[in-house]
Amino acid sequence: MFSSAEVSDQFTLFASGTVTATDAGESGVSVHRIRNAAVFTLDVTAVGTGPGDTLDVFVQTLVAPNIWVDVVHFTQVVGNGGAKRFVAKILAGASEAMFAPATALVAGSVRNIIGDLFRMRCDVVSSSAPSFTFSVVAEAI
Repeated sequence: MFSSAEVSDQFTLFASGTVTATDAGESGVSVHRIRNAAVFTLDVTAVGTGPGDTLDVFVQTLVAPNIWVDVVHFTQVVGNGGAKRFVAKILAGASEAMFAPATALVAGSVRNIIGDLFRMRCDVVSSSAPSFTFSVVAEAI
């Protein structure tokens, strides 16, 4: 019988931390190679205060030198929505339609593309500088 450590590889793209509109950017480059599939989890533990405050979290993969593409765009988190957890899965063998690398992925969507490196990117929109506290972890399967 296999233990979970033998059949999966969990890693953190963004350790639990707080971001504001001025902190938004890229974080958590990982060198883990995912061969078959990956499950990404966004765990939001604290949110901004107003309905106009939003958090968009993306997972990106490196497909060519200096070309990062969105592979996960979690459902948008709103400031008055409370704590949330979202899960997304990408598959290596699934087909993917053609797209321009700079094309943003729609919220709540995935692209089944697996490169050698992964990172998290986030965008915070705020009318009053609230913060969002969250983490992003992945498990290669």
